[in-house]
Amino acid sequence: MNTLRLARTRAPFAGLQLASIFFSLGNAITAIVFPWLVYDLTGSASWMGIVAFVTLAPAILGSAFGGPVAERLGIRQTAMIAVGLGCAASIAAALLYGFGMLTIGALVALALLGAIFDGPGSVAIESRVPEIARLARMPLLRANAIDDLVDNGAAIVGPAIAALLVAIVETSTLLWIIAALNIVTALMTALSLPQFRLRQMSSTASTELAGAMRIIFGSVRLRTALLLASLGTGTFVALENVALPAILRAEGQSASTLGLYLTAAAAGAIAVNLAMAVIGGRPALRSVFVAAFVGLAAGVIMLVIDRAVPTLIASGAVLGIAAGPLSPVFTTLLQTSAPKNLRAHVIGASIGMILVTAPLAALVVGAALDLFGPTAVLSACAAMLAACAVIGALALGPDEAE
Repeated sequence: MNTLRLARTRAPFAGLQLASIFFSLGNAITAIVFPWLVYDLTGSASWMGIVAFVTLAPAILGSAFGGPVAERLGIRQTAMIAVGLGCAASIAAALLYGFGMLTIGALVALALLGAIFDGPGSVAIESRVPEIARLARMPLLRANAIDDLVDNGAAIVGPAIAALLVAIVETSTLLWIIAALNIVTALMTALSLPQFRLRQMSSTASTELAGAMRIIFGSVRLRTALLLASLGTGTFVALENVALPAILRAEGQSASTLGLYLTAAAAGAIAVNLAMAVIGGRPALRSVFVAAFVGLAAGVIMLVIDRAVPTLIASGAVLGIAAGPLSPVFTTLLQTSAPKNLRAHVIGASIGMILVTAPLAALVVGAALDLFGPTAVLSACAAMLAACAVIGALALGPDEAE
């Protein structure tokens, strides 16, 4: 059904937000359980980097070509394949662990299976947010801010729940909880995502991708924002997915400590996104990027100085507040930078370019931790984030409403 013919309703938007809650909750628990599991299986930060690489690398190609895949398979079909593979991978992990057969090789393979279609699935849904928001009679920036608000709300609850569960529940039960959350996510997505009419192709995938690239590289502000997002994402993903879990585990701290940090980070982000959802205006791009990267660098410097629990919580809050505005502002920029027929391609290519640094950063950070230790690695992360703030101040030009 063409969404333009649907009655005005908030049901698809609300249903997808519920799916996002379960998905984000599962991811939040996974973010605590899996790093500990990898370290317990291998005792190596390098292996943590390898697992992160395998998880992130498919997202690059999947996102870059997610637009053509989603347009040809269909938006709904693409999203359902993505959540279906996530269900299969999480169920298999729980079964193998229960039978004592979950090796690091099997874990890497399942991480690849669960991630391989995430790019097209994410692009499929993101590319139709403007239509879903229009059905709900909601401004686009507000819809994106609410989406981030919901994600961060689940990210607050998830680590807190995981921190409690890790102390009282066996790992096998935690893996089944993750699987159950993925199953509910798939069901909610199936019930809520409209059946968008498959677009008739008037040009080849290469022509459409070339058109998307012309839009991306034809805008100085868009390509500069993409560069900063790529550098910042690579640094931040390596920090949260590899460096911090490995450092805390090596220093003898518990998984609940990581949960406290992630909860504080999500709380900071949700406060910012709540304000953006209420205000609904569009802030200037340079102001958002410069302030965000300055805050991110400051939060990492706190971790260089001290990693006691109070400092971890304070650092998480600073990092969450700093990073909070980036996603809704940048997502809105992408969604409004292209006509509808090229929107999925622009978003997919942009996400692919943003993610290109993340797998390499995860590998480098994992190996660097084993070679140079935490102080050098965290200092390098802070320097990279500070450099992004300088680039943003110089290259994005005078602040102006987008």
